[in-house]
Amino acid sequence: MSGLTTMLLNKVKDRVDAECESGSISGSERILSVIAGGFILGSGIRNVIHSPLNAVTKLTLGGALVFRGIRGNCPIKKIIDSKIPEPDKIEIVEHRYFVK
Repeated sequence: MSGLTTMLLNKVKDRVDAECESGSISGSERILSVIAGGFILGSGIRNVIHSPLNAVTKLTLGGALVFRGIRGNCPIKKIIDSKIPEPDKIEIVEHRYFVK
């Protein structure tokens, strides 16, 4: 890539990361959300005339995934994480027996 393209991509990435510092989604999960959402959005746009109900569903889901990936946090994931209790400490004692 050229220096200008790299600089612009880094600037956009820094801006998105600055807004998502407290996000609970990892970088790879964000990238996959944007890519999957883009494919679903594209599929929804192609099906608007043939199957409007299916298209609206795809547009909604794809838009939500793209928004989730760009924003960097997911309120649904936050709710699920808060409902799951922290596991108690489990102490594992290992005994080794040597047999001759």
